[in-house]
Amino acid sequence: MAGAGLKSPFIRQAELADIHMAINGENCRAVFLSYDTGLGASTILRELALEAGQTRPVLTLQGTPSLSAVPFGALAPFLRGVRGDNLGLRTQVFRAVLTAIDDLRGSQDGDLDELALIVLDDAHAVDSSTAELLVNLVLAGSVSLVASHLRSGGMPEPLPRLWSAGLAENIDMTPLTRDQTHSYCQALLQGPVALQTSWFFWSSAKGNPLLIKLLVSEAVDDGLLAQSRGIWVYQEGPRTVGRSLRDAVTQQIRGLSIHAEEALDLVALAEPVPLALVQDISGAAAVNQVVKRKLVHLSDLDNGTLRLASPIYGDVIRHMVSPAHRRILFDALSQRMNSEPPTGEAMLRWVSWAIDCGLAVGDDLLLQAALIACKLSQPLVSLELTGHIAGQDNALRVAAIKARAHYLRGDYEGSAKLLDDFLEEAESVDDLIFASLLKAATRMALGMPASSIEDEIEQLTAGGLRLAGQAPSEADTIHAMVDNRVKLLKLMALSQSGQYRDMLPLIAALKTGSAVSEAERKLVQTFALTMEAEQLCAQGRVAESQKCSSEAFAIEHSDDYDIFFIPEMIVFRQLATALLAGDLDQAQILLDRFFIDAGPVILSFGGSANVGRGMGYVRQGRFDEAIDVLLPCIESLRATDPQQLLGFCTALAAYSAAQLERVELATGLLADYQEKPGMFLVTSHERAFAAAAREHLKRDGVGLAALMALADESLEEGSTLLELNALVLALELGELDHVDRLLDVAARVDGPWSAAVVQFVGGTRKNHVAKILGSEAGPKIAASPALVDAPWYSGTVFDVPVMEPIHVAAEGNGQSLRLHSNGDQGQSAKLTKRESQISLLAANGLSDRSIAEQLQLSLRTVEGHLYRAYSKLGITSRDELAPLLVPSSPTEGS
Repeated sequence: MAGAGLKSPFIRQAELADIHMAINGENCRAVFLSYDTGLGASTILRELALEAGQTRPVLTLQGTPSLSAVPFGALAPFLRGVRGDNLGLRTQVFRAVLTAIDDLRGSQDGDLDELALIVLDDAHAVDSSTAELLVNLVLAGSVSLVASHLRSGGMPEPLPRLWSAGLAENIDMTPLTRDQTHSYCQALLQGPVALQTSWFFWSSAKGNPLLIKLLVSEAVDDGLLAQSRGIWVYQEGPRTVGRSLRDAVTQQIRGLSIHAEEALDLVALAEPVPLALVQDISGAAAVNQVVKRKLVHLSDLDNGTLRLASPIYGDVIRHMVSPAHRRILFDALSQRMNSEPPTGEAMLRWVSWAIDCGLAVGDDLLLQAALIACKLSQPLVSLELTGHIAGQDNALRVAAIKARAHYLRGDYEGSAKLLDDFLEEAESVDDLIFASLLKAATRMALGMPASSIEDEIEQLTAGGLRLAGQAPSEADTIHAMVDNRVKLLKLMALSQSGQYRDMLPLIAALKTGSAVSEAERKLVQTFALTMEAEQLCAQGRVAESQKCSSEAFAIEHSDDYDIFFIPEMIVFRQLATALLAGDLDQAQILLDRFFIDAGPVILSFGGSANVGRGMGYVRQGRFDEAIDVLLPCIESLRATDPQQLLGFCTALAAYSAAQLERVELATGLLADYQEKPGMFLVTSHERAFAAAAREHLKRDGVGLAALMALADESLEEGSTLLELNALVLALELGELDHVDRLLDVAARVDGPWSAAVVQFVGGTRKNHVAKILGSEAGPKIAASPALVDAPWYSGTVFDVPVMEPIHVAAEGNGQSLRLHSNGDQGQSAKLTKRESQISLLAANGLSDRSIAEQLQLSLRTVEGHLYRAYSKLGITSRDELAPLLVPSSPTEGS
């Protein structure tokens, strides 16, 4: 498939439905559609004209800058019968438009009996005479009007008067959400797409459908986006900036003043850049222009810094700036900066910019910039920067940074090769410990056992002794640094083997021990808290586990801390804890935290979040949706799997397919399944779901025996949560001899999932459980339903309807509406944004008329939205909305 041949699907059904609802309303005469370039306003209007044209005459008009000063210029196609000297006569033009409408009505033999509709695209570029005529037609009751306009362009008078008169509604177009982007990419590519892939495009284009399409098209042409076993998967590599993408960005920046273009170039070359610097060079008016056009975003959180509104703008604009102009801007900015270069991401851009200008950059700065590029998940940039380092003084550290870049690209073998002799060749303690965690992580990513980490520990210890012998005066410091790092490596090995009890003394020693520097202390504390969170989760102490994870995440690290993946390691364990304990609300918060502005890191570590989504669906018994998420994720993990989640993902998919009686799919997945060492908290669940899937298919007792063996092993290790998971899966399969044990274990595990298990089993014991599951005494159940089919399911934690609930903020009351249906299946209510907004206001006690006044909608429009919302939610009145209103936590988005 060639990228240029991709056809854009229509994805704005919700906005189109809102427009239809409005123009069919009792008091609404006009709808104004506010948009930013590339959001798809023109496609909505084209679709509207086609659909509305079935029942009413539709005239389509196009605003054009070249005709914006010509009276009635936008109406020129309908004024051929009007003489040139009469163009200024409004009556003549008025009649010409009505004649065109009558001609349309007559051409359909009377089928077009509804009020005529005028569809005006780009109303901001229409002449004032046309605008006045359209208002008169609307006020006369001759037509309805739907007009789009650039948010930054406004509309010519007197069109806004329709709004002030209460005769018009305004619909603000917004960028696509993550999930909308996923659906868009699948429709665009006409096949399933890995979630990491679509969400990478969403993050890169900030949800702009035009830019998403162009990115997808160029990725296909560059060979970076290709199918793997029928699933579209993106792999990072050198990419071109094609003409179509350049043209699209050029269109968006057209009309800027010279100084505003200069300000935009500065931000593209140096972002994030202080506001004051750009204002000093280009002027405050220029900055205001690019901010108003939403090309640049001003962040008050970063002490007034400027960033581009979309990462794509940077790629394209930097490509378009000529080398000479790039050097002029670099000199202008450098003269106004302090003697020291910027830090963090800004320093990365500054170093890259200097290299582009042909300037010499010191090895130390190149090394630091390459490390920052890795931490920003820009491995290609990092590798390019390390290629400019000429000296040999930092050879080992350069190799370590290159190793992380290869790790990010999924080239774990290449990463391991670069680190092979690292510990033996280190000439300083800083070099010795710099990449020690990464080396262990690389071995794990290759699926090597915990014993390989023991080898690393021996090499690290030997290296420390060697260096201490070479520098006796620094021996105490060297031993302390190496000892801390050895403890961290031992924790990694214990996490992989599931020896959680043995973690306790190591964690305690790290939390109370000393460190030779503040950066090292923060690293050690973060790692210890994160591993403690995992150990507590395995023991079923979920609340304490989440507390530890939160404390670890709150620790801030400097830009030059190690090269290990601290944030990703923490979030992965937080997410695993929430999902395995059934805390789906917390899991969703974590997913949102991970993916908002996650950028390229999605490609390397998005697998953990997407397996998490699949696990969330499995916990809810929504196996069809689990399959839809997990199968594409499997293909992504084949390319990049730093956390060793491919086996877990495959086991979950096989279990879901077996539950759905999709025997061929489940059998094929189990045939592909291969366990590799990873975090044991996940590995244990992986083994349990694989065993349950086999038992569903074979019914020979082998899977049940494996589950009970897992439960016994977990009991011996004190891993209560892991024991409970195995026992619950065994119960689903008809193992009724251990109900008392299951109840005892569930009572010792925190979280909503264990509470739901107790609710199901408690008070019923063996006999009632057997009755619910349809069991008979004697042989195991031939085909028992899952727990989600039992009567207790409705109203428990498992009845949570979606992994991604819609929350709509209610101004000032701190509440949000959990929008889900009350139907038996617990399916998601796919409400539009307007339905959600109106439903929330109704649930807060506002009357239909009050809602109409507050939102500036017609009463009939409000009633229509509520009627459709009731239908989707499975309710019949506004009184039933109240139970869906729940407090929103500070971390939940609106």
